Parts: sequence; structure tokens; C-alpha cells
Amino acid sequence: MEQTVIHLDAQASSLATNQGYLALCQQVRRSVFVQEQGVSEAIDFDGKDRSCGHLLLLLDDEAVGTLRIRTTAEGTKLERIAVLSSCRGQGFGELLVRCALSLVEGNVYIHAQVHSQGFYEKLGFVVEDPTIYYEANIPHRTMIWPHGRGASPCIVTRPS
Repeated sequence: MEQTVIHLDAQASSLATNQGYLALCQQVRRSVFVQEQGVSEAIDFDGKDRSCGHLLLLLDDEAVGTLRIRTTAEGTKLERIAVLSSCRGQGFGELLVRCALSLVEGNVYIHAQVHSQGFYEKLGFVVEDPTIYYEANIPHRTMIWPHGRGASPCIVTRPS
């Protein structure tokens, strides 16, 4: 299977020529968060997509994973990390996170779903605060990336 990771930076996400890529990111998120996890579309599709960076993972031209990169007052937040259920367990989540870590610098953090905390710990994230809080009725913990910029595990394509 041919694997392609596409990076839309925050400026590229708002371009009309890239709306197809953004729609594919949203399609994966709708499948994972809205349909599987019961998150409201109003929560997941919060109006911030066009001002954020995105990674889109394609396998043979089929969208199977995505990740959103958002600049906040606290630093760079990796969020909306999703891989279709049929493609889990093959390293695609790790691939997306490692690609994102190769693109960002400074204070990087995530709001990890508690059931996924071990996955992020294996990648090198650490719990910033053990307090559990709820987002979209799902328990989360804040985790930070204390290691600096990572190396990309693959070629990341930017649309022209």
C-alpha cells in the first residue's frame, strides 16, 4: 500500500485549492469522534479548522488518519488525532504524531483521552497534571512533549 502524509499549514488550510484535503481530514474525524465516540459535531467542528495546520494520512489515496496542529496561548496543541478503526494497530497514529512533532517547536502539548494515555507515554509524552477533566464527556489528561523537535519518520508532502 502506498502511504502519503500531507501537511496543510495554517495558511494553506484556508485556501480554496486545499478544501478537498481539509474535507478528507474532517471525514476521518467524523467517523472516529462523531460516529464512534458520540462527540457532537458542534464540538468537533469548532470553526477553527481553517486557521490550524493539519496532517492527512492517505493509504492508496484513501484518507485513513488525521491530526490537527493548533497554536494556543499555552503553545502548540496536537489535537483531533484520529485513525479509522479499520486501520488501527498498524502504527499510523504514531506516524502522524511523530510527523507532527517534526514540524513544531516550543511548548507542545495534548489533551489525551485517558484510555489513550499509554499510547502517548510510549511516544514520550508525560502527564503534566494527573487531574482528569472531561471534554465532550470523555475523560482527558493534559500531557506535554518535553523532548524538543522530533525527526520526521517519513516524507511529508505539502500541496502546491
